[in-house]
Amino acid sequence: MNYRGILFDLDGTLLNTNALIIQSFQHTYRVHFNRDVDVDIVRAYFGRPLRAALEYLGPDKVDEMTKTYREFNASNHDRLTRIFPDVTETLQRLYASGIKLAVVTSKFEERARLGLKLFDIEKYFSVVIGCDNCENHKPHPEPVELALKAIQLSASDCLMAGDSPADLKSAACAGVKTAAVRWTELPWTVIEAENADFVLASMKDLLSICGI
Repeated sequence: MNYRGILFDLDGTLLNTNALIIQSFQHTYRVHFNRDVDVDIVRAYFGRPLRAALEYLGPDKVDEMTKTYREFNASNHDRLTRIFPDVTETLQRLYASGIKLAVVTSKFEERARLGLKLFDIEKYFSVVIGCDNCENHKPHPEPVELALKAIQLSASDCLMAGDSPADLKSAACAGVKTAAVRWTELPWTVIEAENADFVLASMKDLLSICGI
């Protein structure tokens, strides 16, 4: 099928922010608890809003931890953020082919746009849906549904690429076909359990899926 729109998760799908996220959690946990955080627990919350992870890690210090996390994350964002291979070229070709592109992320929209601007790829996206743009977050379908409305396409016309169960569940619940990225930091068995419609070994795989 030739899809007319593609939705993308941001962190772990387009941008490699794994080191940034993990170091932000490590710094925050050391500041507030003076000990190391279990990195596997941090990874388990990839794709979900920050507050969900902090409520689990420190339910009595969520506001203070949020402030610490965001300060460290902001000051180290550019240094620790990378773009995954083939992302820029693939976005260019999809965009040139007339496919509408959107980002659906658990980050605040403003923070997400900073990452897109860092690698000069914001121009390819007609909409960015952040966690501050909706009441319910991934894995709820609302963020995906908002993106579909914004790009004025039906669910059957679109595909969503993501690296976490939350991404895939959100899209599937909205009736959108799913593509799991093979470069996820999560255990692949966790991703396999979501039965994605496609698996991307490379971002360029989207081109053949879309008949480009």
